[in-house]
Amino acid sequence: MQKQQRHPDRLTRRSFLESSASLAAAAVVARQLQPFAAATAEPAAAIDTRQASGIKVGEVTDNSAVVWIRVTAASSRNTAGPAVVGKVKSKKAGPITVPVAQLDGACPGAPGRVRLRYGTREDLSDAAGTGWADVSDATDFSHQHVLTGLKPSTTYYYAAETASPGDSPAHAPISGKFETAPPPDARTNMTFCVQTCQMYADLDHPEGFHIYPSMGKVGAKFVVFTGDNVYYDNEEPRAVSADLARYHWERMYSLPRHVELLRNVPGYWEKDDHDTLSDDSWPGMHMGQLTFAKGQEIFKQQVPIAPDGKPYRTFRWGKDLQIWLTDGRDYRSPNNIPDGPDKTIWGKTQKEWLKRTLAESDATWKVLVSPTPLVGPDRTKKNDNHSNAGFSHEGDEIRQWFKDNLPKDRFFVACGDRHWQYHSIHPGTGLREFSCGPASDQHASGTPGYNPAYHQFHRVKGGFLTVTVKEDAGKSSILFRHHDVMGKVVHEWGTTA
Repeated sequence: MQKQQRHPDRLTRRSFLESSASLAAAAVVARQLQPFAAATAEPAAAIDTRQASGIKVGEVTDNSAVVWIRVTAASSRNTAGPAVVGKVKSKKAGPITVPVAQLDGACPGAPGRVRLRYGTREDLSDAAGTGWADVSDATDFSHQHVLTGLKPSTTYYYAAETASPGDSPAHAPISGKFETAPPPDARTNMTFCVQTCQMYADLDHPEGFHIYPSMGKVGAKFVVFTGDNVYYDNEEPRAVSADLARYHWERMYSLPRHVELLRNVPGYWEKDDHDTLSDDSWPGMHMGQLTFAKGQEIFKQQVPIAPDGKPYRTFRWGKDLQIWLTDGRDYRSPNNIPDGPDKTIWGKTQKEWLKRTLAESDATWKVLVSPTPLVGPDRTKKNDNHSNAGFSHEGDEIRQWFKDNLPKDRFFVACGDRHWQYHSIHPGTGLREFSCGPASDQHASGTPGYNPAYHQFHRVKGGFLTVTVKEDAGKSSILFRHHDVMGKVVHEWGTTA
């Protein structure tokens, strides 16, 4: 039987409500200024929010964005149930004996309707509306509003609204903001963050990871979440069912620090093994009743996704910056087959897309944000990424292609997955890679150690990575900084074009 206990540092309902005071105040203002009141219930009847899972804005371009909204049965996460927290010690442990919705941190969904009002004025007096969309358990009570026709380099304010089914009164909205990308011909001055490996059992604060407020202080235009957003297999409760998998997302993203950052800073989400199914997993596998295919489906329900549904995509942020996001799970060969020209992590179509779009891009700086390493070095016993011997054929192929086709020190890799921070240079090709490190110091471990043939920097601690692009006197520069969990810079490297 799984151990069920009260989490000694868990968030109380009172502290959550106090942390959410600014959300509630902003929501009241947004509701009072609602220009579309005739299309909904009387604003005065609105009660409490029903968005305990928070808001996620993603896939931002110079003219579009995707906004994820979910209706929950209560205004805040459950704090009255048993906390099942810790690292998995036995895969043979018994099942959870209480309903998932009763667990500490649960945010069960509810049928209802969602709508987004958004505009360029903070009071939303110029707001446009998406219209109401119904939500049900078919999408885990979430909906993704695809916004188009937006203006570049513009801050948009929004009110995310929910209501019960039918003509029931609307709930109180949640407000926030995001900024669109500059047009491709505009000079780039901006910072973005890269982070990875969020294990709930390794939280360093009961209201959420320290890195969330730390990332909020650097003025980032967006955050790239490189995967392992949750851990289905390595921490309790082991997600052997779809309900338990969704519970991992509920308790992670309902933490106040996480809600606060994401209502004001958009993100791009990648997935990796632990938030698809299990460690080093590939298509066709299963864990209890949870299949790899179901894990893929659940991921798409939990984060803003590309309208075309492809997990690999690229985004332009002005004249000087373009980022690429790759997927390392959906198209991979089984890890345990012999290496060779047909063994792949990315698959033929994604690999061809990556090469073509990189070659076509005229951005000054090109940054590939990968869920897993391409340079490393990694532990010799690992067999899951392009820095491992088990995928050395494709790793050698793609690193050599980068060297032969892209200008030196104009293309870089930022990666997640590894539980330590590093700046490495591949000895054979000169490819630079920056590992952002895990979300907390408690989760840092596993390094093979400092390797002078590769490492320019090596640190076994948690934190995050920032990438800053600036234009000055007609020249563009790029700066990579490793931060500790409190935001202090512990390493930096940059260059100028």
